[in-house]
Amino acid sequence: MSIISHLEQIEDPRTDINVKHDLIDVMFLTLSAVLSGADGWKSIQEFGEMQLDWLRLHRRFDNGIPRRHCIANIIKALDTEALIKALIDWINSRREASNKPHIAIDGKVLRGSWSGSVQRALNVVSAYDVENGLALYQQSSDSKGKEGQIARDIIDMLALKDSIVTLDALHCQRDTLDVIRQRKCDFIVQVKANQGKLHKAVKAHFEAHYEDMQASEENEGINAGHGREESRITMQLPITLSDELREKWPHVKTVIEVARGRKTKSDTSYTSHFYVSSLDMDPELVARAIRDHWHIENRLHWVLDVVFREDEMKVSDPDGATHMALFNRVCLNIIRQHQGKKDSMAAKRRGAAWNGEFRSELLFG
Repeated sequence: MSIISHLEQIEDPRTDINVKHDLIDVMFLTLSAVLSGADGWKSIQEFGEMQLDWLRLHRRFDNGIPRRHCIANIIKALDTEALIKALIDWINSRREASNKPHIAIDGKVLRGSWSGSVQRALNVVSAYDVENGLALYQQSSDSKGKEGQIARDIIDMLALKDSIVTLDALHCQRDTLDVIRQRKCDFIVQVKANQGKLHKAVKAHFEAHYEDMQASEENEGINAGHGREESRITMQLPITLSDELREKWPHVKTVIEVARGRKTKSDTSYTSHFYVSSLDMDPELVARAIRDHWHIENRLHWVLDVVFREDEMKVSDPDGATHMALFNRVCLNIIRQHQGKKDSMAAKRRGAAWNGEFRSELLFG
């Protein structure tokens, strides 16, 4: 199914009175404009007015391009779940899943989306397919404190069977890990002092086994460059938690320590981070999953900030900001799925802005 077919599944929230612009036209305009560099309602209107001939190759646009306030009102009024389903289903239909996908879940604050108090800035939680570099799903809230429930909702929505789900320490909660296991997935989740008893138990377990650690329980990596050398040793051990801890974390089968060393000409430092997992022993697998979890930061969040300028987006209405964030992620996915020349993300976005044929290639293949 084409992108147009997926957009046609979204119900028009407007009444029949004074409906001047076709809903599919406005959504297609918004998607095409964001793909081409637009970052707000005014620039979407400007793109439409300059690219109307190209837009009419794919849609009618009988009444031309709506004004920016009209675009904002239409996009804000859309049902969020229906919009997410239509756009993400389209992206997933073009995605190739591996035998055991790695899905990283993390939140990102939209710093330009708040008014009054920065504490009320919109927090968008994304599920990210690490292997394919694609944002699979998102939900948002007006508080970072709601991120745990949002993560559970996302896991519950997605067909993640046989995946490895990685999360930071905020999500080391029984409710979240229960949902992951109910969906036939495995998890690796960081443990910090916010779960004091579990963190202490994991740390003590490693301290008791350092001397008799086997080579099969370790994975080591070394990176050098930019005047520093960084080493990483990933250790994994089976564990039987105490009755008290097992009641709260019944799915934990193994624990992981990642010991990192950083050496420069003037300084050497060491840190350790601890994790719990439902996976069986496989240090190489868990080392790769923990290392690759941070792709959600440098291949999703960083790109959204630098290429899509998401932190500069001045859309304070929560629904509008949520929907614009979704269009950003879908456009990032579109560019990343493109199989043509190996230009940068920014270069391909400029290409979409300047070249209608290339824009059509990105959207329609």
